[in-house]
Amino acid sequence: MICHWLKRKGFCKNMKNFIEILNELPKSELHVHLRGAMPVSVFRELLDEHSSEGIKNLIPPQYFSMLEKYPNICPFLTALSWNEKDVQNLFSYSNFDQFLATFFFTSFFIRNAQDFRKLVYAVLEKLKSQNIVYAEITFSALEYMKSGVSLAEIKDCLEETRNFPGMEVRWIVDLVRNNGVEVVMDLLKQIIAIDCKNIVGITLGGSEHHFPPKPFEKVYAVAKDHGFNLTVHAGESLGPQSVWDALLVLKATRIGHGVQSIHDPKLLEYLANHKIALEICPASNFRTSVIPKDQEHPVKKIFEAGVPVTLSTDDPTFFGTSLVEEYAYAASLGLSNKSILEILQNGFQYAFLAEEKKKKYIQELTAKWQSLL
Repeated sequence: MICHWLKRKGFCKNMKNFIEILNELPKSELHVHLRGAMPVSVFRELLDEHSSEGIKNLIPPQYFSMLEKYPNICPFLTALSWNEKDVQNLFSYSNFDQFLATFFFTSFFIRNAQDFRKLVYAVLEKLKSQNIVYAEITFSALEYMKSGVSLAEIKDCLEETRNFPGMEVRWIVDLVRNNGVEVVMDLLKQIIAIDCKNIVGITLGGSEHHFPPKPFEKVYAVAKDHGFNLTVHAGESLGPQSVWDALLVLKATRIGHGVQSIHDPKLLEYLANHKIALEICPASNFRTSVIPKDQEHPVKKIFEAGVPVTLSTDDPTFFGTSLVEEYAYAASLGLSNKSILEILQNGFQYAFLAEEKKKKYIQELTAKWQSLL
């Protein structure tokens, strides 16, 4: 993907050194989904381990006909064995619904606490290898609970990651709006009850079109009262009103995606004036056709409107991207070195961290930047 972007922009000659610099810089990830970052090799292991039970025994019958519609998933519903290429082809889709179906399909292969721990530590190692020193990782607790991992086992694993060497890790619970308000509220109460010190916030992923923010107002009020930071997937596939509702109804202090804000100048002004950061993930938007592939991503225009922009990968395995590629793409749009540094700094400034830690990370990043450039 990076070669396509940079060749199209004619940046290949000068970009190599810049990419090397990006690789060396300490970075943060504020919008990355746990299973979305799962290495393909790990999914292959889980697939081989659990497919002996029979795929049809793993997937409830009511979902089978939905999954059969998608050509990247269908072969796995009938085949008896797979190779690495077959598994890689799974992560190919042409629209947002197909991506969601694929993401949903992979959820059935985390069957116990051992699987969950394998997934968590594989993702952490992958992030660490990219010199990501701080990560807020989003996970959908209920999906793992439905597959056989208890909330107590999830808590134990997440709290272990506080001591992960070389990277500070925090967690955000995706309550998943598709579950409906009652289920979401019940899950939130369970999350509150386990008192996991490593969970710092909540979000709502899933279908914006079918589950708008307004009905979840009380859920977010309860979460805020219990000290959780608030972010929401909004303005990704739905228009600016979704972002307005996330801000004014749910009182979110950060917005997941938010790229449709570009269509509302007053919203851009509000985001800029109130220092509300957008967690922008360009590759994700292209791969799910939220932004047409023949158009430039609006991230540069959003940044130049004064909106605090952060860059993340969303689901890097599913979208064939990395954090460095996201920054390289932003640079290829014409953002200056000064602007790229500011976005890198925003990744710490708008993290759910204490101010002294933000300053420490930003100082270390800035010093490294100056030494490399």
